[in-house]
Amino acid sequence: MLEGIKIIDFTRLLPGPLATHLLAQMGAEVIKIESPKRMDYVRMGVGMVEGSSTLFHQLNHNKTMEMVDYNSPDGKAEVMELIRNADALIEQFRPGAMDAWGLGYEEIKKINPNIVYVSVTGYGQEGELANEAGHDFNYLAYSGVMGLLKDENGKPTVPDTQIADISGAYMTVMALQSALLKKERTGEGSFVDVSLCNAMLPFLALPFSFQESGMDYRRFNIINGKTTVNYSPYECADGKWLSVAAMEMKFWNNICEIINKPEWKKDNQLELMNDNFPKNELELIFKSKGREEWLEIFKGKDVCIAPILEMEELENSDYHKGSGNFEEFTTKNGTSLKTIALPFKIR
Repeated sequence: MLEGIKIIDFTRLLPGPLATHLLAQMGAEVIKIESPKRMDYVRMGVGMVEGSSTLFHQLNHNKTMEMVDYNSPDGKAEVMELIRNADALIEQFRPGAMDAWGLGYEEIKKINPNIVYVSVTGYGQEGELANEAGHDFNYLAYSGVMGLLKDENGKPTVPDTQIADISGAYMTVMALQSALLKKERTGEGSFVDVSLCNAMLPFLALPFSFQESGMDYRRFNIINGKTTVNYSPYECADGKWLSVAAMEMKFWNNICEIINKPEWKKDNQLELMNDNFPKNELELIFKSKGREEWLEIFKGKDVCIAPILEMEELENSDYHKGSGNFEEFTTKNGTSLKTIALPFKIR
């Protein structure tokens, strides 16, 4: 899809490297530049393979790796020559860092006027937070998303994955591709400012709509797993869990028929709020059978129920195997590892 597109990658950690990994999976030629003075922190981590972490290999195996001291005259000249013929450059330092090294957008435009130059930061290039240090948890906090992720006692619950970093990676890919399309149509390059914090805001679509309409999003947000019985996790007899997402009444009423509770059928979502329904009885029903037994009972019945898979179950899941969602690659020295496949297909 992106064959013939050349991207110079100055990113580190997760957001930028994941974005350029996805771009490389789509066929772009990605040249990752590391300075021996500021190497990618992800090189050091758990699961060391051939001197670098497994995550580093997963994010960078499909790129050309260049170790260049671009603060030295020779290294700077080498990097500039690569940039001169590139379609895009992606960097992930704080605002002003690339300028200080003579690699900022205005300087790069002198040698490559039509380049798409993407800067990925926590809070964007301007504003009072532009130079503030931050990580995923901070971006969740400032975006308002963390305020939605609370337990029954109102304590914010930190997710086990990096939502802002990964959302920022997708936003980076989308923004870069849009700028490349503009370049194709007009011949003009662009400076693209991606904020990891701002990349979280689309996740507020439903609760923000409640807020703007004067409704209490805490009470009426039916998809938070805590408000209604028909959109909630349920534990099974074997300690495994099911996700029930029967938002529409037709799906909920199908469930009621299958579990022999026709009296629980409803016509109105409000009747399924936890305050109006004996949820403990439903919990006991789900605990009466193991997860796989329930899945067999509900299979093909139009109920919006799925297993909550643990990490150890993913690669053996029929769904993931059938979709080819994990793929093998070989490191430079021949070690075989697995990574996540490109999450969409174009035919």
